[in-house]
Amino acid sequence: MSKPLEGIKVVEIAQEIQGPFASLFLADMGADVIKIENKETGDLSRWMLTSLIGGPDVKNPTVSHYFIAMNRGKRSITADLKKPDAIEMVRRMLKSYDVLVTNYRPGVLDRLGLGYEDARKLNPRIVYGQGSSWGPKGPWVTRPSRDTLAQAASGVMAKTGMPNDPPLAAGMFIADHSGALSLANGILAALFARERTGQGQKVDASIYGTMIAMQGMEINYTSISGVEPERAGRGHQFLHGVWGAFPTSDGHICIAGVDEKRWPSFCRILGIQHLEKDPEFSDNVIRNFHGDKIQKVLDEIFPKKTSQQWLKELTDADILATEVVDYKTMLKSEQARVNGYLLELDHPVAGKVLVSGTPVTMNGEVTTEARMPPEHGQHSEEILLELGYSWEEIGALRDSGAI
Repeated sequence: MSKPLEGIKVVEIAQEIQGPFASLFLADMGADVIKIENKETGDLSRWMLTSLIGGPDVKNPTVSHYFIAMNRGKRSITADLKKPDAIEMVRRMLKSYDVLVTNYRPGVLDRLGLGYEDARKLNPRIVYGQGSSWGPKGPWVTRPSRDTLAQAASGVMAKTGMPNDPPLAAGMFIADHSGALSLANGILAALFARERTGQGQKVDASIYGTMIAMQGMEINYTSISGVEPERAGRGHQFLHGVWGAFPTSDGHICIAGVDEKRWPSFCRILGIQHLEKDPEFSDNVIRNFHGDKIQKVLDEIFPKKTSQQWLKELTDADILATEVVDYKTMLKSEQARVNGYLLELDHPVAGKVLVSGTPVTMNGEVTTEARMPPEHGQHSEEILLELGYSWEEIGALRDSGAI
């Protein structure tokens, strides 16, 4: 398999999503990711079991779906970073490793002697990836945050939902995950720059900044026009009409606009040929941007057939449409499996299950099986031996409580 980051060594001092998901992306590209976990608790995601969400009778109640999603394919070493010996162990890693990934609040690792200035003195080539909440400067630098706060502060929540809804967050941790991909992207750019200059650098990517960047078109509209757009509703802030979800006889189908070229075919399929030349419907801008009337018409027609019946007719006519599916349906998707977006994991407790994969392929080569996430501290001795510790020194680290 093509693994462009093979040989790159990453030390991860991170929790939950932003840092771990960024280094997961690097691991999927072939990097060797060493996860340093709190000696007592491990990553906090280890403790979110399926039973916490679904109750004690849920399937596989003792398995952490969360930890698997963020940490498959990594190696784990435990450390008590309050102990000088543990700090020295990490410093030895920094001397020879390529990347450090963290999403601890800015300043935390600095106080431990593991900040960027400390790291680059040990290794000028190191790429120091800091996942942050609000960015590297300004009055909010040390302010705590989570995904939902980034959605709120960036405008995402204010624009999501129907006009009369309260502000709504997305149904997944969009800021944490996209912020992690921003961080991974910055790390990759810094690694590329290092190949040319021989020098590493610090990379900061924030979930707040990523949320703003992801709304560039919408935010620029308000900045340039002075107008605050309406809520997204069923479609998008700017797109109302033949856009978004419509109820069918057995679910919902989603349409992503109908342009001039496809409009006649759409009218034929829906049986609304009498509206094809009607200026209130035939005008492309009205139909897609201000189409309240066409939306009401379609709400009456789509429930007459199943989602699959509509989908076949619409896609055969090259109209942009798909079924709105839940997770159980998506997990059966051949499209997701064949591209490695879903991977099979042979888990010792859950058995063979599907887990989320990577959206990137190299040279068309698709991974089909996921590597297990590590047990807490599973690779401690292995990693220390690679760092040059003797068995006697490893024993001393255990005796001191450093690992």
